[in-house]
Amino acid sequence: MFVPAAAITLAVALPAQAALTNNPAAILGPIVMVDFEAFDGLATLGPVLVAPNLTFTGDQGSVLGAFIADLGQNGLWGVGNKFAASDFIGELRFTFAEGLVSSGAGALVNHFALAPLMFSIVVSAYGANNQIIETHTVTVDTAESSLNEGLFLGIVRPQADIRSISFKGNAVVVDELIFTTPVPEPGAYALLLAGLGVVGFVARRRFVR
Repeated sequence: MFVPAAAITLAVALPAQAALTNNPAAILGPIVMVDFEAFDGLATLGPVLVAPNLTFTGDQGSVLGAFIADLGQNGLWGVGNKFAASDFIGELRFTFAEGLVSSGAGALVNHFALAPLMFSIVVSAYGANNQIIETHTVTVDTAESSLNEGLFLGIVRPQADIRSISFKGNAVVVDELIFTTPVPEPGAYALLLAGLGVVGFVARRRFVR
């Protein structure tokens, strides 16, 4: 898959967003990628484990390992390539395991378009409390003759606080999802240190006796 010039031009024209990126290289390593080739047209609301420590959930009509999607004036997806797809209106969400957060995530995406209704995608990052910490609305514009083309949409944060990322819109398609390997959230570190402190205190008391 590749990003066409039209989509790149549109991305450059968007208002500057410190945490929204169209460059996969902005998602810093170590990186994990999900290409959905392991699934075979699985219609599901989830939860489904799509990678270690990463679970998919979606609205009614969501498919993992979809084969074909007609995106109207934005072309076609499929023909030998599998991906995740929403129903005509729906959300695809990817959530890290409890207690884990990441500093960056994104995917190659596209959506249905039919002039004059070009529609758009809302990409959002959620924190550990399931509250939105970052959200952006982007319209993707690819040629009607295009195949498996789209725009990379990623969110990068100055600290690891992304618990989940979602893509919502009209007939949304998502592939080549990448994310920075998640780490324990700060609260988990604090609990771990507190636990080690208690163990150390108990061991010291036993030694003193």
